[in-house]
Amino acid sequence: MLCIEKNMSKVNDTDLHYDVVIVGLGKTGLSCFRYLSNQGLNVAITDSREEPPELLELKAEFESASVYLGQINEQVLLASDQIILSPGVSLDNKSIKLSIENNIPVFGDIELFCQKAQAPIIAVSGSNGKSTVTTIVAEMTRLAGLKTYVGGNIGIPALDLLSDSTPDLYVLELSSFQLETTYSLNAHASVVLNVSPDHMDRYSSLKDYVNTKKRIYS
Repeated sequence: MLCIEKNMSKVNDTDLHYDVVIVGLGKTGLSCFRYLSNQGLNVAITDSREEPPELLELKAEFESASVYLGQINEQVLLASDQIILSPGVSLDNKSIKLSIENNIPVFGDIELFCQKAQAPIIAVSGSNGKSTVTTIVAEMTRLAGLKTYVGGNIGIPALDLLSDSTPDLYVLELSSFQLETTYSLNAHASVVLNVSPDHMDRYSSLKDYVNTKKRIYS
């Protein structure tokens, strides 16, 4: 049975421990849960929403999944070895900041993908047009005879691309939210198509937003 705890600020279990806790049960969060569970890790997921969009799908795939809903559960985060943050959740979230202060590594699915990917990556970002360019680049490489997988912020979550055979090339669309928690992209080629004021509710300034986009070149 799916283990779901709702509206709990604390989980009364002193022996509580998870290898990984995922924050956010959207498309990316489900992809992360699927990938990590299939690696044999002890994984939990927490979401501030009572009924996140992929809850039913998670129930169907993982009957015994540990899920904490209604708020981002701090005790669960602090009982983990590492945290995977979905793009929609900011690093400035108080529970995430507390976890970082307690020396728990926090990163996103793209970082995990980059650590595991065995083929070169072309990375595309920009305030506008990134989906179109990602699609065009993928078609160009396929017409050139390369086996190409496409995903990230478009279509298939990045970790789902690892479940198939290794391609010649990955083409990833990356949002600024995804780049915030990516540290070892090391892409074969990267592009920021354009930058205009966007997500200013997430960033302190346009400069902060631009600097986040620049992470694609690391």
